[in-house]
Amino acid sequence: MDQKRQYVRVDFHADVEILVGGNSQHGRTVNISQGGILVETTPLPKLDDKVVIRMDLPGVAARSEIACIVRWAKEPEGVGLQFENLRAIEVWALNKLLKSIQPK
Repeated sequence: MDQKRQYVRVDFHADVEILVGGNSQHGRTVNISQGGILVETTPLPKLDDKVVIRMDLPGVAARSEIACIVRWAKEPEGVGLQFENLRAIEVWALNKLLKSIQPK
């Protein structure tokens, strides 16, 4: 079955921090798009959990804290997070990052 995606995903590998229910855990990104990010992490948050991802974005001096919702979670792939309420600076930085990476 073909998946219809709104945004193009690109490979992107970086260390991130995920806040799940007030607890912090390490994660490693797999790919990213304007709409969300795939992160390898354990333990996996649950479907529809609200989380915050802390990550460095190009051109943004401070570490970004982006609210996300868990859209899927599966071992061993990781967790698919949808970005929520991106600030203008984060949209700009994501566009800059995505343009600097070749699409899959």
